[in-house]
Amino acid sequence: MPKKPPHFAYLIAVRQADETDRVYAILAKTVEEAIQLAAEQEPAGPAPRHVGLLGAPMAKRMELKVGEVRIV
Repeated sequence: MPKKPPHFAYLIAVRQADETDRVYAILAKTVEEAIQLAAEQEPAGPAPRHVGLLGAPMAKRMELKVGEVRIV
């Protein structure tokens, strides 16, 4: 039986107008895919950037779905 491809819970930050960051948790295969999903959430914002990863237990507790974008 083929194994499912790995997904990681990436933390992606987008700078806001008031100089704070909005951080999203995104379950995706690659950083590039996660950044693209965050950019779709805030098309007028500056370029999103990768700021970290969530551990597998935390992602499971949050019940993140593949491709879901959630503010943390």
